[in-house]
Amino acid sequence: MHLSILLVRLCYTYNMKVDYKLCPKYERVFGWLGKRWNGLILRCLLDQPMRFTEVARCLETCSDKVLTERLKELEKEGLIEHNDHRYQLTTMGIELNQALESIQAFADKNL
Repeated sequence: MHLSILLVRLCYTYNMKVDYKLCPKYERVFGWLGKRWNGLILRCLLDQPMRFTEVARCLETCSDKVLTERLKELEKEGLIEHNDHRYQLTTMGIELNQALESIQAFADKNL
């Protein structure tokens, strides 16, 4: 008797449709990082505030036009701020960089 109840439960579990949804907040963060250059810009600004030309030098192959767009987007999202002709991370940007450091550790270990 107990075995048949167990089999019914197993079949029910096996046949259930599982609907996975990602957290909207998680999706938003990956939206930031999914755009080319954004993660690298944040990494460049981790150590110190930089002028536009310094960030551009850090990302040699990024065009000035794209870099300008990305910096504006990151500023709008509250990850960086622009003061006295320098870009720097906000508190939120610094907190996000903790996750980027984990990505760096993964890359160092596996690539």
